[in-house]
Amino acid sequence: MTWGALGTTSQPSIDVLEALKVDAKVPVAAHLTCVGHTEQSIRQTIAQLEGLGISRFVALRGDQPDGTVEADHLQYASDLVAILAEDSSRDVSVAAYPENHPESSSADEDMRWLKHKMDQGAQRAITQFFFSADTFLRFRDRAVAAGITQTLVPGILPIHDIDKIQDFSGKCGANVPESLVSRFGAAKDKESAAKLAVEHSVELIQALTGEGVEHFHLYTLNQSALAYRIVSELKGASVPRAVYAAA
Repeated sequence: MTWGALGTTSQPSIDVLEALKVDAKVPVAAHLTCVGHTEQSIRQTIAQLEGLGISRFVALRGDQPDGTVEADHLQYASDLVAILAEDSSRDVSVAAYPENHPESSSADEDMRWLKHKMDQGAQRAITQFFFSADTFLRFRDRAVAAGITQTLVPGILPIHDIDKIQDFSGKCGANVPESLVSRFGAAKDKESAAKLAVEHSVELIQALTGEGVEHFHLYTLNQSALAYRIVSELKGASVPRAVYAAA
């Protein structure tokens, strides 16, 4: 569950997490950001979430605020990981960028930071979205060479609107292949585009499954119907061990 999206207060996220914990039949994870938190306040938030029965966390830095960061505020996701990892019963995931974080000066620097987060106690890394299987596979090779042994979960984003995805990808440092732009640009209507989105996501997941990947993370961006269609399609074929979805 996304945490305080677009700079909003985190209370709605907590309310939804509480409802999901009651109603959902699958484990619920909180996407927890540490920007704007002191160590004391983040510990209070963690305790509040654990009071709801939530022990799965996706530890993120969050968007940096404009202006100076307060000296007593947490600055890096690795700080949050270290706090969460104090209790071994917590399940901790972190973010990874197969095409480098937009703020990173190099691929090597980006990988060093990822390794640092994993060394702090994360069990897995969930990647930013990408649109070519080779992008993830090259990243996996570099991560293994860097000494990362934890699970790497590819993030899959169904293309619900190619223009919006291109704009969004530019801000996230993700490359959208021209062949994909042409393919989706030829869609005649919304249903045709939706079928293409399902087709592309299933092709990507199956290609990665063939390379030994067993876990996947679907970014829904409030397009839950697409995620449902993708999972339904996969269940009719060879099903990965686990598919996670992020609201």
